[in-house]
Amino acid sequence: MTGPATGAAPAARYDAWFDNPWGRYAWRIETSAVLTALGPLPGRRIADIGCGTGRLQRILTSRGASAVGVDTDPAMLTLAATRGTVARADAHRLPLADGSMDATVTVATLEFTADPARVLAEMARVTRPGGRLVAAVLNPASPWGVLDRPARRPPYSSGCFLPREDLLALGRRHGQARIHGALFAAANLPAQRLLGPVLEATGKLTPRLGAFQVLTVHT
Repeated sequence: MTGPATGAAPAARYDAWFDNPWGRYAWRIETSAVLTALGPLPGRRIADIGCGTGRLQRILTSRGASAVGVDTDPAMLTLAATRGTVARADAHRLPLADGSMDATVTVATLEFTADPARVLAEMARVTRPGGRLVAAVLNPASPWGVLDRPARRPPYSSGCFLPREDLLALGRRHGQARIHGALFAAANLPAQRLLGPVLEATGKLTPRLGAFQVLTVHT
């Protein structure tokens, strides 16, 4: 996942977030949700749009997929290139042929694009008929949003969040779409190790409160 253009130091700090306690916890939950949405991976061609430093791409490749990461930020891509094949490009205009991918995925990227609908349309264009499109966005109305207050700090303060209903409507333009929520804990939650698993289990009853909203489209 990525946001506005950064530089070498900010990109390194961004990448290091995944190794702090909250980053490890959140990334484990997020990765599980994305992999479930993508389905079987061996032998499939997958494009990770807004790949950031390539952490998801590395997981996809390690599980047998042929993955390419696409991002606009050169500093992010410098790190991502150590983890897999990358291409520098705008998500609104992907350098991929029609129907060339079995699946496309984007994680916490649509929030930072000028035209999310166009990005999803591009993802659908390069995904073969019968493939999958997976798009995950962040939810400020979740416990994470309430306790950590991301909407009050950059880059989230720019009002870039995409409501669940809007995301689902955009997905339905390209096929059968569904959406589910994950990540019901928050970084500032007391006793996270104890309460986190309980929240993830009970959160299935109120998927709208998940900090991680995952759209799956069968093209």
